[in-house]
Amino acid sequence: MVKKESRFLWLGNHRALDFLNTELAQRGDRVDLLPDLRGFVGWSEEAGFLDAATAVGVLDRWEGSSEGALALERARQLRSALRALVERPHAPTTPSQGALDVINSALRLDAGYIEIVRARAGFVRQVRVQIGEPLQLLRPVADVAASLLCDVDPALVKRCENPDCVLYFHDVSRNHTRRWCSMELCGNRMKVAAHYHRHRDG
Repeated sequence: MVKKESRFLWLGNHRALDFLNTELAQRGDRVDLLPDLRGFVGWSEEAGFLDAATAVGVLDRWEGSSEGALALERARQLRSALRALVERPHAPTTPSQGALDVINSALRLDAGYIEIVRARAGFVRQVRVQIGEPLQLLRPVADVAASLLCDVDPALVKRCENPDCVLYFHDVSRNHTRRWCSMELCGNRMKVAAHYHRHRDG
């Protein structure tokens, strides 16, 4: 569950895009919100992929280790592969098979099991995560990446129209007219800039 105060951006309307948005632009520089294993575990917990006890256990066991560093490196590779595939409709060339291989490799990781549990309207599937090695943290991210690529209309996966912004979102607005990652981050700023240019040119 996403915390009220978070250093991550939860505006993509899809967890795969929220993961993509852990790399953003500030004043022309790329900023990585996953600088270390703690950042990746914190994001995974807020995304609902890990419970608090599992997150603490992962950090107690692997923070500062070579295994944890490898998991973080692979997470960044997964993010880059997903970005290449999301940008495909707008890119001049088709991304290599390598991007799919990165995601498929993460999908093959065994990171738990599915249970059927009772819910208000009947039954639902619930994933029980079991982390025996930090690389298994990649599996739920790969699952949502697969969901995005296979189940979401690529025309509705959009990049913010602010040319300086690198954030993506799934446009679920009624008429599919959403233009900005958020009004607070970019929408108001671009509207003010457009207003200024109209009056200056006039």
